[in-house]
Amino acid sequence: MKYKFITAITGILFSFQLSAQQEANYSQYFFDPLTVNPAYAGSRGTFSGTLTYRNQWLGGITGSPVTQALDAHMPIGDKIGVGLQVSNDAAGPLHVTSASAIFTYSIHITSETKLAFGLAGSFNNVAINFSQINVDMPNDPAFPTGNMSSLVPDANFGMYLYKENFYVGLSANHLIQTKWKLQNAPITAVPTAMFYRQYYITAGYVAKLSDNFALRPSALIQYVQAAPALEELDASIIYKERLFVGLGIRNSFRSGISGSDNILVPSIEYDLGNKFRIGYSYDIFLSNAGSYSTGTHEIMLGWDLSPASKTRMVNPRYF
Repeated sequence: MKYKFITAITGILFSFQLSAQQEANYSQYFFDPLTVNPAYAGSRGTFSGTLTYRNQWLGGITGSPVTQALDAHMPIGDKIGVGLQVSNDAAGPLHVTSASAIFTYSIHITSETKLAFGLAGSFNNVAINFSQINVDMPNDPAFPTGNMSSLVPDANFGMYLYKENFYVGLSANHLIQTKWKLQNAPITAVPTAMFYRQYYITAGYVAKLSDNFALRPSALIQYVQAAPALEELDASIIYKERLFVGLGIRNSFRSGISGSDNILVPSIEYDLGNKFRIGYSYDIFLSNAGSYSTGTHEIMLGWDLSPASKTRMVNPRYF
């Protein structure tokens, strides 16, 4: 009975991690759309990349999710793009380290509009460290101890329609949904542990307001099996094509429960001399979760580098 109780609790913990926090939800998805759509690779026309650090649920919550990520991508000719992504995501005892290779192919819809198709293949090292879980009896033989790990292959697919001041993206992550085969894990503890498939719809537009100001609204919808749907609406004021000041609202509907969790997301982005750019956002909980957490920090550093014989980009890039 005791063993069944422990494994049931373990299963609940894993179910929560897999459905609600199976991977980071980036607040600045408009800063680096590659985080949600592999078809973005190569679309900036230069050797581009982003370094990200995200620390969720600040305020003393032990084991709160922390993410570090790095991606780089570039075009090869007019139609092909390639990219690489690596990330490390830790949430409580669960640690996931991922590496992905990306290939895109683009076609011209008009002289100024492209449609890109992207495919990413990845390997994920999934590890559970039970020593990070506090129990009343540390030497209880009924509770799993030590580390459990698994190497999980995966794939993502996306489509990205874009031009200078507009984009729409559709993507699906975790296409394979391979079950985790954690070494030394009790069979009854995690019978369906895996990455659940996720679907994204993203869109953005830039409207000129004057010579110095522009408005950039953007939106994201995310759905993952057995978890609340997530919607985010953002709007940024752009000053002299260099300073971006934005505000977003994220609404996560609870599955089978009335109500929703709302998060306010102020953000700022600055272009540092047409080669580097930096972005920062801070998630503010508007629901009861705000009683337990002071928010979430996210900082991104991006670059756009071209060969010496070429200029960075003829037109400013808003996405």
